[in-house]
Amino acid sequence: MKPLLALATLTLTVLLFEEKARQIASDAQDAIDQTVVQVRDAKRSLTHKVEQQPLISMLFAGGVAYMLAKIMPVRE
Repeated sequence: MKPLLALATLTLTVLLFEEKARQIASDAQDAIDQTVVQVRDAKRSLTHKVEQQPLISMLFAGGVAYMLAKIMPVRE
């Protein structure tokens, strides 16, 4: 009788872990989907701003490039 009870307990435990894993996978997929939407919206917004003010965008990009060039080590 004890082996049967142990087997039933193990089976229930496995089922609980399997359900929890499915829930975690579903939550992770939802988070990925939300991130994709947010990135798409940010890209659309940035593209619109660059189209509206191309000169300022180029100056800003040049400034960022200059700062990166200053902080990155020079290879010899």
